[in-house]
Amino acid sequence: MVHSFFAQEYGCKVLHFKELEALVDIVKEGLQLDGVVISTPDFNPDFIHTMQYLQQMLTLRIFFIVEEISAQGTPVPFPSNHMYISSFERYGFQEELFSRLRCWFDEGLDPHTHHTRQIKDIALHLHSKSLKVGEFVIELTCKEFELLELLLECQGQYIPTEQILHQLWDRYTSPEIVRQYVYKLRHKIEIISGRSDIILFRRGIGYSVNPLI
Repeated sequence: MVHSFFAQEYGCKVLHFKELEALVDIVKEGLQLDGVVISTPDFNPDFIHTMQYLQQMLTLRIFFIVEEISAQGTPVPFPSNHMYISSFERYGFQEELFSRLRCWFDEGLDPHTHHTRQIKDIALHLHSKSLKVGEFVIELTCKEFELLELLLECQGQYIPTEQILHQLWDRYTSPEIVRQYVYKLRHKIEIISGRSDIILFRRGIGYSVNPLI
């Protein structure tokens, strides 16, 4: 799943390992990779020490999928944006994972190769499907990205709920789904960046991106 995702999106080789021993064997054989994704049910001190040792031998990028951290106060020496703490069984796991993987891998790429849609101090990155508000980078699910992209395309104009529903969902879906996604998106933006003024709503008219941001 992970390898095919990167092969299609970036044309590069990123492998997914569920056992550190397999990664150690790859390192010993000298196989060249662009990055590795490692999933573990238990992120414990022994795992951390092994990964620190491997990082000294590797020059590639590492992303972690973690179900549980039991480091018992041990500092986790990896950037939080290189780690996704969740369960494979959780609803929406794969969509959120791919969104985070894009942001993680795009960090090392030339920003001039990415198309962005920008209004003042907010920028929507079309390839990584992430939102930058000031200095804060917010990872978006595919549907959150599509919703925000639609609002930015019509910047300054209010889009009726029915129009959003027609363009992003099918005609059998309840309009309530639009309200739910707008609520989740506004909440995510406010929690991470502290901004609550980006998406506006007028009853009976619709939703818009604040043209004064």
